[in-house]
Amino acid sequence: MALNAKSIILYDNRFDDGLPAATDTASGYDVLNIRDWRTYTFWRAASFGTKYITVDCGTAKSADALGLISHNLGAAAATVSVESSATGAWAGEQVERLAGFVPSNDLAIFKAFTSASARYWRIKIVTASVAAQIAIVILGARLTMEKYVQGEFAPDPEKIEGESTRSRGAGHLLGSVVRHHSRNIKASFRNITPSWFSATFKPAWDAHISLFKPFFWIWDMTNHADQIYLVKAPDGFELSAAYDPTRRSLSLEFEGVKE
Repeated sequence: MALNAKSIILYDNRFDDGLPAATDTASGYDVLNIRDWRTYTFWRAASFGTKYITVDCGTAKSADALGLISHNLGAAAATVSVESSATGAWAGEQVERLAGFVPSNDLAIFKAFTSASARYWRIKIVTASVAAQIAIVILGARLTMEKYVQGEFAPDPEKIEGESTRSRGAGHLLGSVVRHHSRNIKASFRNITPSWFSATFKPAWDAHISLFKPFFWIWDMTNHADQIYLVKAPDGFELSAAYDPTRRSLSLEFEGVKE
């Protein structure tokens, strides 16, 4: 097995830089739903075929990663790719940034590609017989942690949220209800340079993570590419990045729901 990759956070989104526009949309499934960070509100195409979700960022903006969650692209046998354009004319001058791929299932997707900058970005979805549906699309610049996860680390903890009922007399199990399975992930990083913390992590913390907004967490895209989680900072989380003595130690905690 190859060495683990450094962990990635994906929150930056070109679809926040302008109004997303779709080739077509089914009634009741607004394309703006793709950027509201909710896994239960969807964009759905009005029909199968080749569809685009496009955004004009106003000025050239960079991207090097695509994240998708709560979709039917595996079941639809969709081919998904990413393109950019300098002018928005598209025909004949679009550049493919992420080559077409076919999702193997309907679970969360993360794809990295070579960083590029452009004013216009779009994802292309091609289906043969099923209309595409997606809840969250993130197309932007990934944040790669400066150091590897340190110490004990459980990448996929799982807690059963529910309850069971037993008879009062013999204590026999009468029934159980499972509401959902939650995750609480803790990751520690040591020897972080103060410059990286200030210039790279702190802006992400201030603009997104500290506001309890969800984001994608990918702890090892090399060996565990299927462990892609939509998470947020837990309520009451306290950021701490102590010096020891010239570098910093960073402890993070995330919570989410198992797909």
